[in-house]
Amino acid sequence: MLKLHKTVVASGLLVLASVAVAAEKSPVSANVALTTNYVWRGVSQTAENSAIQGGFDYTHSGGFYLGTWGSNVNFGNDAVTSSDGDGASMELDFYGGYKFTAAGVNWDVGAIRYLYPDANSSLEYDFTEFYVGGGYGPFSLKYSNASDYQGVTTKSGTYLDAAFSMELSQGLALALHVGKSGGDGVQAAFGKKYTDYKISLTKEVGGVGIGLAYTDTNMSGAQEIKKGVSANDGQWMLTFSKSL
Repeated sequence: MLKLHKTVVASGLLVLASVAVAAEKSPVSANVALTTNYVWRGVSQTAENSAIQGGFDYTHSGGFYLGTWGSNVNFGNDAVTSSDGDGASMELDFYGGYKFTAAGVNWDVGAIRYLYPDANSSLEYDFTEFYVGGGYGPFSLKYSNASDYQGVTTKSGTYLDAAFSMELSQGLALALHVGKSGGDGVQAAFGKKYTDYKISLTKEVGGVGIGLAYTDTNMSGAQEIKKGVSANDGQWMLTFSKSL
């Protein structure tokens, strides 16, 4: 009887080990997050309100990847959108690319499609960006280009993203970011080509990522929005995230 019990336990452990290995090698992953403010390139996408976000990723061992990600958004009331003035309420992104290492640099080349399913097509919110980025140690640099930028413009928009990250102590990580939005498309959409900044601290506690960040831009004058819809002045964000 004891021998049988040991055999059952051993078999059970073997099954659990096999499942664990299979899960570890799975090319599919998921993520979910709750944030107090969804800020994209220094501009609030939720009128400084909270957002629920999540996505799925497929990563091939050869370096190719595909993914999708979504979040609620709030661009305020816009009479063009509908008769009752409701703006877009959702952002849905699809992306894919290829990651590889060359000359000691971790490269990432790909494209991303930004969609706003419930926005009126006349607003032309949907747009596509192509990007190339490289990382070396704690530093990374990424360049994105949209030949037809978001909004009622046919002009291009660019974004140059420079970042630095490091672990401080006991899993606490610091990240610094500066980004430059340029191109005539950005000028048409925001009235100014601008720079955004971000500093964040993150730490995993009990399998949940906790992040605190502060972001700001160099917007001034008529382009500076201190509160509410499309706020681009100094903003704080607290985010809880989980990878599945």
